[in-house]
Amino acid sequence: MDDRPCSSILAGGPEIGTQPLVTSYAKPYKTLPEQVALLRHRGMTINDEAAATAQLLAIGYYRLSGYCYTFREHAVPCATTCNCPRRSDNFVPGASLEKVVELYEFDRMLRLLVLDGIERVEVALRMRLGYVVGAGGAFAHLDPVALDPAFTRFDGDRPLASGPHWLNSEHAKWLSKVTSEADRSKEDFVAHFKAKYGMPLPIWVVTELLTFGSLVTLIGGLKPRHRSLIAETFGIFDPDCDGDGAALASWMSNLNYIRNVCAHHGRLWNRNIAVQLGRLDTAPELIHASGPRPKSRVYASLALLAFLTARIDTASTWRSRVIDLVTGEFADLGLPVGQMGFPSGWQNEGIWAAGYLPPADPVDPEHREVLRHFECVGTAAAGICLDVSSEAKRRSSAVRFLRSRNQLLGLPVGKSRRFPTFQFDTDPGGLHPEVGRINSALEAEKRPWDAARWWINANPGVDGAVPMTLLGSSGDRVRLLAATITVDDEAGTRRMRVDELPQP
Repeated sequence: MDDRPCSSILAGGPEIGTQPLVTSYAKPYKTLPEQVALLRHRGMTINDEAAATAQLLAIGYYRLSGYCYTFREHAVPCATTCNCPRRSDNFVPGASLEKVVELYEFDRMLRLLVLDGIERVEVALRMRLGYVVGAGGAFAHLDPVALDPAFTRFDGDRPLASGPHWLNSEHAKWLSKVTSEADRSKEDFVAHFKAKYGMPLPIWVVTELLTFGSLVTLIGGLKPRHRSLIAETFGIFDPDCDGDGAALASWMSNLNYIRNVCAHHGRLWNRNIAVQLGRLDTAPELIHASGPRPKSRVYASLALLAFLTARIDTASTWRSRVIDLVTGEFADLGLPVGQMGFPSGWQNEGIWAAGYLPPADPVDPEHREVLRHFECVGTAAAGICLDVSSEAKRRSSAVRFLRSRNQLLGLPVGKSRRFPTFQFDTDPGGLHPEVGRINSALEAEKRPWDAARWWINANPGVDGAVPMTLLGSSGDRVRLLAATITVDDEAGTRRMRVDELPQP
């Protein structure tokens, strides 16, 4: 044990102990005066030694060395065939410890600003996850069938055989973390729920309890349709106007990485980003950030946060604060913004414009709400459901034929059609006869959205049941015959039961 006061250690003196702790490579840690002397020896300007000592004591020589690197001279290439970007130990003329500390302070402000942006995204994500997953039940996160099979390694058709595989799945590991978090949590809302209802916790409590990393893991474990639903709420759309769940997963993984760097006070401004963003071309505003350089540095993540914070709150000032920080404190350093991955002309990009407003959903809001009630497939998959033929043309013809007779409901979205899967009889295949009869009366091809609303709304003829849910069994289908439909024909407008409708 060393009994010397801190002032003696900082100023130098006898070594602690008689034997070095590590003899293979480590050198004794230099005292503060030695660190100041070393920086001066390598060409750094230090005007106030007392201030320099205080800065080194507050921040640390090792931490500051990462910021010093930018001010070191480029080394001579180690060989004629090598153009490596290594730097020498000496500093460029004019480099000062004051400038290094200013760079460190800029990076600290950048980290705090990034954490502020990520906090807004994280809170919004928690709510959306709880809402979408909770729609399948309070404990849907515990049910392997409710999640992606790649995440759970579970086959709902072979539950007993799947058990051992599930035990080694990412889902099982994730649930173990959930249980651990719940057991050690001191949050009042967790204690209240445990006392009143017991365990397990419902998904809307779990999402408030988990770390951001565990939230991102759950996103990756959702079924594609659920990821897409969450992506929609963030304004992340693919070319087919669906929510781009793959982009959402990639973006949140990147933000989780960035968040961890910031939370552990790591150097951010010119860091080589290990978890890079994908699918930035999903949003036209982010295409300019999709190049190798912006993605390998922090710029792409800043542009993404600008996009998401504007989506969450159009009145957000987060983007303007980024602009002020970069054009103010960083510009004063005299360093090129390209070191952070900022592309030339970045300020002229729409995402940074003062009047920027996120583009509207490409689908009418009322239609989007209708779509959320269905699981849909495209024309090719609908053809497979209708005709087992191996000929693609024949399957497409089956779709066109049923549409032409108003028997198949296809919802127009963008340049394509979405076909709700409830219409298809998986055994033996084809279209449910009742569906064709009802769609024909609803004129599904002419008025697809009105027809869709009939299927998802409570119907008085079946005691308020939703017609779409009455196709699962023969008993339900008999019950569906009592549902009522408003029909316009030569006799005028009248209400009819399904079993009174003419056969198509």
